Amino acid sequence: MKLNDLDLNKLHAFATVADVGGVGAAAAALGRTPSAVSQSVSGLERSLGVRLFDRVGKRLVLTRGGQALHARLRDYHGALQQTLDTLVDTDGEIHGLVRVGVYLGFPRLRLAQFLARFAARHPKVRLRVVYAPQEDLTARLLKNRLDAVLALRATAEASERITSTRLFEEALILVGRPRFFRRGFPLTALAETPIVDYYQSDPLIRRWLAHHAAGRAIEPTVKIWAATTDLVLDLVLNDAGVAVLPRDVARPALRARRLVELRTRGTPPLTDHIWLNELRGAYRDRTLTTFREAVVRELG
Repeated sequence: MKLNDLDLNKLHAFATVADVGGVGAAAAALGRTPSAVSQSVSGLERSLGVRLFDRVGKRLVLTRGGQALHARLRDYHGALQQTLDTLVDTDGEIHGLVRVGVYLGFPRLRLAQFLARFAARHPKVRLRVVYAPQEDLTARLLKNRLDAVLALRATAEASERITSTRLFEEALILVGRPRFFRRGFPLTALAETPIVDYYQSDPLIRRWLAHHAAGRAIEPTVKIWAATTDLVLDLVLNDAGVAVLPRDVARPALRARRLVELRTRGTPPLTDHIWLNELRGAYRDRTLTTFREAVVRELG
C-alpha cells in the first residue's frame, strides 16, 4: 500500500485512540462523535487489512500491528511538531524538543548543571533525556529517535552513519571508605576485597587493574553490579565495597574525606574520553544547532 492511499485523518483518529486508551476520550479530544471516531479506526483497519485493536472487556488494547504503527506515528508526530515549532518562530527564540541520550556512567551533576543552564537560557526548548547502555543509545540514534548521544566511546562500527566529536577526558579512580585502604594496602589484597561495579560487559575494575597492576595475577570479585555510577557511589559510601569511579563523581566525597583514593606510584590515571555522537546527515534545525554548540562549548 502506498502512503497516498491512506486517509491521514483516519491515522490521526487511530493515534488519538491509542494515546488516550478509548474511543470516547479520543472523540472528546478530537471534537468528534464516538461513532465517527470508531468508523475512522474501522476504515483504517479495512484499508490496511490488519486489526489494530483487540477489545478486552471495555478496553481497547493495541495488537502487535497496532503497536508498531502507533510507535512509528509517534516518532513522526514528534519530528513534525519539532519542525513546526521551529518554523513558527514569531519572537526570535528557539523552540522545540531536543532528545538527548546519555550513557549510564556519565557524571550526573555535570550533566544536570549543563542542562539547567541551557534550559534557563532557552525557556521554550524542551529537553528529553534518556539514560541507557551505549548500545541501546546507538540503536535509537540510528533510528533517528535521538538527536545527540553523550557516549563513552566513538561509534566506530557505525562510522558511515554516525559522526563522533570528542568532548572531554575523565580520570577513573579506585575509591573506598578509609577502613578499606589502610596505609600500605597492597594491590594483591583487591582479590579479597568486595568490589562494586556497574558495567558488566566491560568491568571497570578489570580495566583499572590492567592499567595499574599489569602482569600481576589479581582476580577481583564483583559483589554488586549496580545500574549507574551514582548508585555505585552510594553503595561505596555505605561500606558495600570499593569501586572504580569517574573522578567527577567521587570528588565531593573525597573532599569531605568520606572516601579515599587508592593511588599507585609512577602510573598516570586511567582515563576515558567522552564523545558526542550524532547521526551523520540528519536534519539539524536552529534549535539542534544551538544545543550542539552549547554541548561542545561547555562540555568540550
